[in-house]
Amino acid sequence: MINAGVLAAPKQSWRIDGVALVAALATLICAAPALAVLGLALTRADTGAAFGGDLLRDGAIGTVSLMLAGGGGAVLFGAAAAWLVSLCRFPGRGVFEWMLVLPLAAPSYILAYAYASLTWAGGVSPVPVSGFWGAAFVYAVGLYPYVYLAARAAFASQSSCTLEAARTLGAKPGHVFWRVALPLARPGIAAGGALAMMEIAADYGAAHHFGLTTLSTAIFRAWYAHGAPSVALQISAVLLLGAIVFLVLERRARGRASYAGGSTRWRPLPRYQLDPLASAAAIVFCTAPIVFGALLPLAWLGRLAILHANVEDVAGPFMNSMLLSGGGALTTLALAAAIAVAARRAAGLGKASLYAAAMGYAAPGAVIAMGALALFGLAREAGWVGGFGANFALIALIWSYAARFASAGVQPIDAGLARLSKGLDASARTLGAGPWRRFARIDLPIAAPSLAAAALILFVEILKELPATLILRPFDFDTLAVKAYAYASDERLLEAATPALLIFVAGLAPILLLTRGIGEARPGQRARQ
Repeated sequence: MINAGVLAAPKQSWRIDGVALVAALATLICAAPALAVLGLALTRADTGAAFGGDLLRDGAIGTVSLMLAGGGGAVLFGAAAAWLVSLCRFPGRGVFEWMLVLPLAAPSYILAYAYASLTWAGGVSPVPVSGFWGAAFVYAVGLYPYVYLAARAAFASQSSCTLEAARTLGAKPGHVFWRVALPLARPGIAAGGALAMMEIAADYGAAHHFGLTTLSTAIFRAWYAHGAPSVALQISAVLLLGAIVFLVLERRARGRASYAGGSTRWRPLPRYQLDPLASAAAIVFCTAPIVFGALLPLAWLGRLAILHANVEDVAGPFMNSMLLSGGGALTTLALAAAIAVAARRAAGLGKASLYAAAMGYAAPGAVIAMGALALFGLAREAGWVGGFGANFALIALIWSYAARFASAGVQPIDAGLARLSKGLDASARTLGAGPWRRFARIDLPIAAPSLAAAALILFVEILKELPATLILRPFDFDTLAVKAYAYASDERLLEAATPALLIFVAGLAPILLLTRGIGEARPGQRARQ
């Protein structure tokens, strides 16, 4: 009885210890901008609602249409490519496994700028990439890696016994794909498709460059072009609610899906040896999205950068980008680590923290920036702060990055902490180690590789962020993303090539690291190789 009481006491004290309080504070920091958008949009409606209604309608139609067209293309490319490299055998399959994720290194607005200069006057292609279908094409070839990664992980986790049973019964590769492999991988494909569609809804740069009206571009138009910040706040709230509803529906659908394999024995997946004609078709299919999503725009931006290399023009924005990305990544990493630890140790608080972080990630950068400005307005009305100076703008910008990308840092850290044995943590509590000591001596060392990966991912995500930076940056404080956007908006695509290329290249390293270990995620995979 005494031992049971000693073991039970730490569990009761967890809810009031320092780590839990830090996790609660991290949750509040991440959720505050989004909650401010929702609250103020409901309480501060004005006479601009009629105008906002037309803009909201056009933006909603444009956003949904792009999500269906661009997101549908991303699902098609990503799922088919994942099936080919996971369950088929053809020349070059091993190279395509990692090259298919390369388009993830470039944000959609960089691809839009590259294709605009590639296909407009002076370009090498006679086929213009413009308008609605140009944007849908850019989204499809740039965002399909979200689906590819999720689908490939889903295919890799399938039971070989189930696939072998289908083949034994005489099913051809196409039938195995449609009747067995695809239904088993459906939750992963749906998750990747949801990520791609949320990225389309959140994008501003590509939609603006192609002259389209979406909810993200409507926010800027209402605020800057029509001087109606309250209408921009209302549109932000609608976009945020739509993203949250979409996220909840996707997670509930994925949570209800329960697909079990036919055996607990894990063996190498059976791969179909494609005949020469099918192999050629597979090579062409896998090569096309790589070329159009990465190699072609990267080569064209490199050519333009060589023709117009102005180091002095991008030196300042480059340093500003490094400063913001580094500071934002460290801040976000600290919040993400607190949330991830809370998710492992405190069920109620941890789940709430994960949803708060996911809500920020689902919200576009423009919405988070609007929430930060709204909170600043409330603080100024209360007399707590003065003007929105440069220093405060930088703090608000880093806060917006943290609220926007905390979930991107939580995922790898949580995966790293999954290796922590519950018995190890319980033993440390039994030996008298407090929450902070367990955090410093157990959690951090075990999650150190995941922390490094998360920091790299956060650095690049912040480096690519455009809408929040446009709204909150101090005057005359340009980043690479802002510089590329400014040049492209003025149709100076030659000058936009250098900052766009730097963003593209900076994103390649973490994207390549992201592919490392995917092929070894399946038990027994390393032994097979």
